[in-house]
Amino acid sequence: MAFSRPWSFRVPLLTRQMKAEFVDDFFNDGTLRLSSFEVFRRHPDELRRDSQEGRIVMEIEAPNGKTSILGINGQESYVMCASTIETTLPSDGSVAAFRILDTLGFANAISGQIPGFLGGTEGLCSYRDNTMLKKRDSRPIVPPPDGVDPEKWFEEQQHHIGKHSIDAFFIKESRFSHEAEYRFIWFASGTHKDYLDIKCPAALQFCERA
Repeated sequence: MAFSRPWSFRVPLLTRQMKAEFVDDFFNDGTLRLSSFEVFRRHPDELRRDSQEGRIVMEIEAPNGKTSILGINGQESYVMCASTIETTLPSDGSVAAFRILDTLGFANAISGQIPGFLGGTEGLCSYRDNTMLKKRDSRPIVPPPDGVDPEKWFEEQQHHIGKHSIDAFFIKESRFSHEAEYRFIWFASGTHKDYLDIKCPAALQFCERA
């Protein structure tokens, strides 16, 4: 962004905890597993499991009415979570962690290892008691104008709504607020997979062991 006066932006210091062997693998050759929303919804730890991951519950208020969207992300996408809270690691050495020092550099390096990469997003999660996303839009809710290809119009509408929907992937119930989560999401054009294993040594320059 252009900014006419001196300004800096401090990205939170992020920590990613994993089994110690996985952290070792990452620092050996950049091995990393990226999971999907579906895997998050099936997390074996009930306290960490969020059945709403990747789901969209949204209401868009337009100049001529409202539209409600209830759905689930069906696009190939991969998510990695970190925390702005750095907790004490277990003394038995079973769990280790690494810090992400440059989120944009890290996300860009990872994107180069995702086949069919289309784009991505990152940011802090928001925590609410009511996770419905309410948006305002200056674009009227209208049927396709006469002479316009309905399929093309529908595709444009879906793309437009999709832009609004991304915020839903960063809203979580208040009971998860202790996680103080910052997440990365990479979207791709392939077939949905539960997870993707990559090797990305280029990402190491943006990280350090915790």
